[in-house]
Amino acid sequence: MDMETHGLGQGPLEKDVSNEGYIEGSLNPSFEIEAGEDTPRSKTSLRMHYEAQVSVLRRQMGDLESIRLGLGLSQRKMSQLLMVDPSSWTRWTKQGDEAPPHVWRALQWYSILNEKIPGLTPQYFMNQSPQVLHQKALQELESEKAERQAEMSVLSRKLDGFSVEKQALNAEVAKLKKDLKFHRKISIFILSLSLIWAAVFLVWKFI
Repeated sequence: MDMETHGLGQGPLEKDVSNEGYIEGSLNPSFEIEAGEDTPRSKTSLRMHYEAQVSVLRRQMGDLESIRLGLGLSQRKMSQLLMVDPSSWTRWTKQGDEAPPHVWRALQWYSILNEKIPGLTPQYFMNQSPQVLHQKALQELESEKAERQAEMSVLSRKLDGFSVEKQALNAEVAKLKKDLKFHRKISIFILSLSLIWAAVFLVWKFI
Protein backbone atom coordinates (compact mmCIF):
# COMPACT_ATOMS: atom_id res chain seq x y z
CA MET A 1 0.00 0.00 0.00
CA ASP A 2 1.30 3.43 -0.89
CA MET A 3 2.31 5.25 2.30
CA GLU A 4 1.53 8.67 0.85
CA THR A 5 -2.14 7.71 0.44
CA HIS A 6 -2.31 7.41 4.25
CA GLY A 7 -0.45 10.65 4.98
CA LEU A 8 2.72 8.84 6.11
CA GLY A 9 5.00 10.20 3.38
CA GLN A 10 7.54 12.92 4.00
CA GLY A 11 5.86 16.32 3.95
CA PRO A 12 7.20 19.26 1.97
CA LEU A 13 8.22 21.09 5.17
CA GLU A 14 10.20 18.20 6.65
CA LYS A 15 13.98 18.62 6.53
CA ASP A 16 16.52 15.97 5.76
CA VAL A 17 19.23 16.45 8.41
CA SER A 18 21.79 14.74 6.20
CA ASN A 19 21.59 17.72 3.83
CA GLU A 20 22.42 20.31 6.48
CA GLY A 21 25.01 22.76 5.17
CA TYR A 22 24.13 21.96 1.54
CA ILE A 23 21.65 23.08 -1.12
CA GLU A 24 19.83 20.62 -3.34
CA GLY A 25 21.44 20.54 -6.75
CA SER A 26 18.05 20.81 -8.43
CA LEU A 27 17.92 24.47 -7.38
CA ASN A 28 20.77 25.22 -9.74
CA PRO A 29 20.40 24.38 -13.45
CA SER A 30 24.06 23.37 -13.58
CA PHE A 31 23.27 20.47 -11.25
CA GLU A 32 20.53 18.87 -13.33
CA ILE A 33 20.98 15.10 -13.56
CA GLU A 34 19.29 12.16 -15.13
CA ALA A 35 16.67 10.21 -13.27
CA GLY A 36 17.99 7.49 -11.01
CA GLU A 37 21.27 9.26 -10.11
CA ASP A 38 22.08 10.70 -6.71
CA THR A 39 21.38 14.41 -6.39
CA PRO A 40 24.64 16.40 -6.13
CA ARG A 41 24.85 19.01 -3.42
CA SER A 42 26.67 22.34 -3.32
CA LYS A 43 28.15 24.00 -0.24
CA THR A 44 26.28 26.86 1.37
CA SER A 45 27.89 30.27 1.70
CA LEU A 46 28.09 29.77 5.47
CA ARG A 47 30.00 26.52 5.10
CA MET A 48 32.34 28.13 2.58
CA HIS A 49 32.90 30.95 5.08
CA TYR A 50 33.86 28.43 7.77
CA GLU A 51 36.26 26.67 5.41
CA ALA A 52 37.88 30.01 4.56
CA GLN A 53 38.42 30.63 8.28
CA VAL A 54 39.97 27.17 8.60
CA SER A 55 42.40 28.04 5.80
CA VAL A 56 43.44 31.18 7.68
CA LEU A 57 43.92 29.23 10.93
CA ARG A 58 45.95 26.58 9.10
CA ARG A 59 48.30 29.24 7.76
CA GLN A 60 48.65 30.80 11.19
CA MET A 61 49.01 27.65 13.29
CA GLY A 62 50.28 25.01 10.86
CA ASP A 63 48.73 21.64 10.10
CA LEU A 64 47.23 19.39 12.76
CA GLU A 65 50.32 17.24 13.18
CA SER A 66 52.52 20.33 13.60
CA ILE A 67 50.19 21.61 16.31
CA ARG A 68 50.22 18.21 18.05
CA LEU A 69 54.01 18.00 17.98
CA GLY A 70 54.25 21.58 19.25
CA LEU A 71 52.12 20.62 22.25
CA GLY A 72 54.22 17.50 22.84
CA LEU A 73 51.20 15.19 22.83
CA SER A 74 50.69 11.75 21.40
CA GLN A 75 47.85 11.17 18.96
CA ARG A 76 45.88 9.50 21.74
CA LYS A 77 46.37 12.43 24.13
CA MET A 78 45.52 14.89 21.38
CA SER A 79 42.29 13.02 20.73
CA GLN A 80 41.49 13.16 24.44
CA LEU A 81 42.15 16.90 24.48
CA LEU A 82 39.73 17.44 21.59
CA MET A 83 37.29 14.79 22.88
CA VAL A 84 37.30 12.87 19.59
CA ASP A 85 37.95 9.25 18.69
CA PRO A 86 41.60 8.49 17.78
CA SER A 87 40.40 7.08 14.47
CA SER A 88 39.05 10.54 13.61
CA TRP A 89 42.48 12.05 14.16
CA THR A 90 43.98 9.40 11.90
CA ARG A 91 41.48 10.20 9.16
CA TRP A 92 42.20 13.92 9.41
CA THR A 93 45.98 13.58 9.34
CA LYS A 94 46.70 10.48 7.26
CA GLN A 95 43.69 9.71 5.09
CA GLY A 96 43.11 13.18 3.71
CA ASP A 97 39.79 13.93 5.40
CA GLU A 98 39.24 17.50 6.56
CA ALA A 99 38.84 18.14 10.27
CA PRO A 100 35.59 19.92 11.17
CA PRO A 101 35.89 23.70 11.58
CA HIS A 102 35.05 23.51 15.29
CA VAL A 103 38.19 21.43 15.87
CA TRP A 104 40.34 24.22 14.47
CA ARG A 105 38.43 26.76 16.54
CA ALA A 106 39.03 24.71 19.69
CA LEU A 107 42.76 24.59 18.94
CA GLN A 108 42.80 28.34 18.37
CA TRP A 109 41.07 28.98 21.69
CA TYR A 110 43.44 26.64 23.50
CA SER A 111 46.43 28.42 21.95
CA ILE A 112 45.11 31.79 23.15
CA LEU A 113 44.42 30.46 26.65
CA ASN A 114 47.88 28.92 26.82
CA GLU A 115 49.43 32.31 26.02
CA LYS A 116 47.32 34.13 28.61
CA ILE A 117 47.69 31.46 31.33
CA PRO A 118 51.10 29.74 31.02
CA GLY A 119 50.26 27.11 33.66
CA LEU A 120 47.22 25.90 31.73
CA THR A 121 48.68 22.71 30.26
CA PRO A 122 46.78 20.09 28.21
CA GLN A 123 46.74 17.87 31.31
CA TYR A 124 44.44 20.41 32.95
CA PHE A 125 41.68 19.44 30.51
CA MET A 126 42.43 15.71 30.43
CA ASN A 127 43.09 14.95 34.10
CA GLN A 128 40.34 13.27 36.08
CA SER A 129 40.90 15.76 38.91
CA PRO A 130 41.33 19.16 37.25
CA GLN A 131 40.97 20.95 40.59
CA VAL A 132 44.50 19.89 41.55
CA LEU A 133 45.91 21.22 38.31
CA HIS A 134 43.82 24.35 38.71
CA GLN A 135 45.37 24.99 42.10
CA LYS A 136 48.82 24.30 40.67
CA ALA A 137 48.20 26.77 37.86
CA LEU A 138 47.09 29.38 40.40
CA GLN A 139 50.20 28.75 42.49
CA GLU A 140 52.41 29.19 39.44
CA LEU A 141 50.63 32.43 38.61
CA GLU A 142 51.04 33.66 42.19
CA SER A 143 54.72 32.73 42.10
CA GLU A 144 55.18 34.57 38.83
CA LYS A 145 53.32 37.55 40.26
CA ALA A 146 55.62 37.59 43.31
CA GLU A 147 58.68 37.46 41.05
CA ARG A 148 57.36 40.37 39.00
CA GLN A 149 56.68 42.36 42.16
CA ALA A 150 60.22 41.67 43.40
CA GLU A 151 61.62 42.83 40.07
CA MET A 152 59.48 45.97 40.24
CA SER A 153 60.76 46.64 43.77
CA VAL A 154 64.37 46.33 42.61
CA LEU A 155 63.69 48.64 39.68
CA SER A 156 62.00 51.12 42.01
CA ARG A 157 65.06 51.21 44.28
CA LYS A 158 67.30 51.69 41.26
CA LEU A 159 65.12 54.56 40.09
CA ASP A 160 65.35 56.13 43.54
CA GLY A 161 69.14 55.83 43.34
CA PHE A 162 69.12 57.42 39.91
CA SER A 163 66.98 60.24 41.28
CA VAL A 164 69.52 60.94 44.05
CA GLU A 165 72.37 60.85 41.53
CA LYS A 166 70.43 63.21 39.28
CA GLN A 167 69.97 65.68 42.11
CA ALA A 168 73.69 65.50 42.92
CA LEU A 169 74.58 66.05 39.27
CA ASN A 170 72.20 69.00 39.05
CA ALA A 171 73.81 70.54 42.13
CA GLU A 172 77.29 70.02 40.68
CA VAL A 173 76.24 71.53 37.35
CA ALA A 174 74.80 74.55 39.16
CA LYS A 175 78.07 74.98 41.09
CA LEU A 176 80.09 74.74 37.87
CA LYS A 177 77.88 77.34 36.22
CA LYS A 178 78.38 79.65 39.20
CA ASP A 179 82.16 79.15 39.12
CA LEU A 180 82.20 79.73 35.36
CA LYS A 181 80.28 82.96 35.78
CA PHE A 182 82.72 84.13 38.48
CA HIS A 183 85.78 83.28 36.38
CA ARG A 184 84.23 85.06 33.43
CA LYS A 185 83.84 88.23 35.50
CA ILE A 186 87.43 87.94 36.74
CA SER A 187 88.65 87.47 33.17
CA ILE A 188 86.76 90.55 32.01
CA PHE A 189 88.13 92.59 34.94
CA ILE A 190 91.72 91.51 34.26
CA LEU A 191 91.33 92.22 30.54
CA SER A 192 89.90 95.66 31.26
CA LEU A 193 92.72 96.42 33.72
CA SER A 194 95.29 95.31 31.16
CA LEU A 195 93.81 97.61 28.53
CA ILE A 196 93.87 100.53 30.97
CA TRP A 197 97.52 99.91 31.84
CA ALA A 198 98.37 99.64 28.16
CA ALA A 199 96.66 102.96 27.46
CA VAL A 200 98.45 104.64 30.36
CA PHE A 201 101.78 103.26 29.16
CA LEU A 202 101.21 104.57 25.64
CA VAL A 203 100.22 108.01 26.90
CA TRP A 204 103.26 108.16 29.20
CA LYS A 205 105.56 107.08 26.35
CA PHE A 206 104.44 109.76 23.91
CA ILE A 207 104.38 112.64 26.37
